Amino acid sequence: MLATMRKAGGIGIAAPQVGVSRQITVLELRPTPSRPRLKQKGPLFVINPEIVRHAGRKNLSWEGCLSFPDGRGKVPRASSVLVRYTDTEGKRRMERVSGLWAQIFQHEINHLNGILYVDRVKDMKSLMTVKEYQRRIVDKK
Repeated sequence: MLATMRKAGGIGIAAPQVGVSRQITVLELRPTPSRPRLKQKGPLFVINPEIVRHAGRKNLSWEGCLSFPDGRGKVPRASSVLVRYTDTEGKRRMERVSGLWAQIFQHEINHLNGILYVDRVKDMKSLMTVKEYQRRIVDKK
């Protein structure tokens, strides 16, 4: 999963995206073409993850997905979530995550529940191609 995610330039991937029917996901922050200033965090493999509580306000943030590699759209996500999961050593963990890390957790847990980011987009006018996103959003920063 990790190699597939990295090769595709992603920062998260869920087992169903690679044809594995398991509740497993991997998350990793690292610089990407659309987010060149990201600091490294992870990789973190999580098993049977669940969101215990959403906290903070909902932010509209740009998302993409390895399942739709040429698209981007704005998705409302809680700025902070309390997550529970099992790590690769079999230990149950609970932690509060925030910012982009929380956004990735929410996105990947949605995948495990059969929900795609395009299902969460509130304003379909925000959907665009990666090329358009790069030109209209990233290059203007």
